[in-house]
Amino acid sequence: MSSPFWQETRTQTWRWFLHSRRRPVVVVSGLMQPLIWMALFVLVFRNSMGEVLGQGRDYLDFVTPGALLFTAFNASLNAGIPILFDRELGFLDRLRVAPLADRFSIVLASAIHICAITFLQCLVIVAVSALLGVSFHGGAAGALLGLAVLALVILGFTSVSLALAFQFRRHFEMLAVVMIVTLPLIFLSSAFAPLDRLPELLQNLVLLNPITLAIEPLRLVYTTPDWSLSSPLARCWLGEVTGWHCLAGLVLFDLLAGLRARRVLIRKLA
Repeated sequence: MSSPFWQETRTQTWRWFLHSRRRPVVVVSGLMQPLIWMALFVLVFRNSMGEVLGQGRDYLDFVTPGALLFTAFNASLNAGIPILFDRELGFLDRLRVAPLADRFSIVLASAIHICAITFLQCLVIVAVSALLGVSFHGGAAGALLGLAVLALVILGFTSVSLALAFQFRRHFEMLAVVMIVTLPLIFLSSAFAPLDRLPELLQNLVLLNPITLAIEPLRLVYTTPDWSLSSPLARCWLGEVTGWHCLAGLVLFDLLAGLRARRVLIRKLA
C-alpha cells in the first residue's frame, strides 16, 4: 500500500489531468504556438539562411531542436499559473488547511502534470517535423540524451515557475513577468540563428542562457550520426564549450532553481 503522501500526490495529479481534459484548448494552444513559430521562421528565413548554414543544411533541420526547446521552456515557465488561479479562487487555501500528510504534494502534483503534458507536446513536435522530412540521426543514445536535456529544462523552469507562483498574489502579475522573460531568453539563444553568427560579445553572453546550453547538445544529437559530448560546440572567453559543459551548466541551473524554489515553498507552505 502506498504512503499517504503518494496517495495525496496521485489524487491531486489526477485532478490536474481532469482539468486538462476539460480544457483541451489550453493544451492545443500550447502545442500550436511552437508549430506556428517554426512554420513562420522556416517560411521567412529558409532561403535567406541557406548561405549562413552552409551547403547541404536545411533551415527546418536547424530550427526543429529550437522548437522543441521552446515548447519545453514555454510550458514549464507557465507551470505555476494554474496554482495562482487556485489561490485566487480560494481552492489553494482549502488544500492548505486540509489534513494532508505533506503539503509538498500540492507542488509535486502540479510539477508531474506539467512535465507529462510538456513531454507529450514535444513528442507531437517530433512527429510533425518527421512528417515534414526532418530526420533524427543521433540513434538510441542520442534520443536518451535528448530526453535528459528536455527533462533538465522542464525541471529547472518548472521550479522557477512554482517559486514565482507562491511569490505573486495575482496571475496577471506572473503573466507579465513571464512575457518579459520569455522573448529575451528565446531570442538571446541559438534557437533560431547559428551561434557563430552573433557578435563575439553576445556569443559569450548567450552561452550563459540555459536555453542555449540545452539547444546545442540537442541539435548535436539531432543532426550528427557520430556525435560526441566531447565535441566542441562553441567558443567563449574561457575556451571551447563542449556538450559536457552544457550539461554541467544545465545541472547547475536546476540546482540553483531548485534551492530557490525550496526556500520559497518552505516559507509559503508552512
